Amino acid sequence: MSNQEKQEMRKYDISIIRPQMQNEDVGLKGPGMSAAKLKAIKKGLLTLHTLELMASNIYKFQIGKETNELNRQLIAAMCNEMTHYQDFQVKLYEYGFRPSVLRWAYWFVGFVFGFGSRMLGKKVILKTGIWVETKAVHHYDQLLGSGEWDEDTRKIIEKDQADEYGHINRWKSLLQANEKI
Repeated sequence: MSNQEKQEMRKYDISIIRPQMQNEDVGLKGPGMSAAKLKAIKKGLLTLHTLELMASNIYKFQIGKETNELNRQLIAAMCNEMTHYQDFQVKLYEYGFRPSVLRWAYWFVGFVFGFGSRMLGKKVILKTGIWVETKAVHHYDQLLGSGEWDEDTRKIIEKDQADEYGHINRWKSLLQANEKI
């Protein structure tokens, strides 16, 4: 585990799948911001929103009928990714934006990766999870470094990134345990 992974995971409690949100946590943002700043924020939020839709669908379609630890972990990961999806949908609306009309394509890609990996077995499910979450962490790094995020949005992005590091480590552990069997 890299130092960055350790820092992110220490900073946020990744055992919390759905952080509590109060009515007063919702705000209206954007008025008074420059057009260039809003454009960058919109691009980042749309990227995260559609990728989290894809991630939640991957996990949704990886879940099998068996009663086992892998399926339990996939359900928890799906729930967590759905929370991330909602985080970015709320942020889009707070800034006065709308979700992409093309998000259905990400839903479909999530279905293909999820269902396809389930058909290929447990090892492929875990490797797909590691690959997808590694890509997500990279996107989060890019967006955190490029945007002038307000403090609330930055904290959500950082927490969601810490969750992704947790997923990577969980899938790696399950993969190692699976290879020993």
